[in-house]
Amino acid sequence: MKHSIFLILFSTLFACNQKTTNGKTLVVDVRTESIWRQGHACIGVNIPLPELEKHKSELLKYDTVIFICETGKSAQQATSYMNAEKEHTTIFKNGISWVNYQCP
Repeated sequence: MKHSIFLILFSTLFACNQKTTNGKTLVVDVRTESIWRQGHACIGVNIPLPELEKHKSELLKYDTVIFICETGKSAQQATSYMNAEKEHTTIFKNGISWVNYQCP
């Protein structure tokens, strides 16, 4: 089951890469670090939602950034926040829950 879920994620990331200029995609878990440490996806990085502003310039270096969280609500907030500014070429997407990709 985990292998098929991984293939779905890989296919999603691959599809995102095909639509971008240089294929740089990043998965960002926007939950707090303490919650992230309790369990997290095997891919991506942790940037808590309140810290997005501090990392904005780093995120804009990617062609595509996919936000994930527990339920999708915080990921949607991150996506909306980053897409509010139209002065960039980065594609920000609301991803799926990290739970499907947790580390063994």
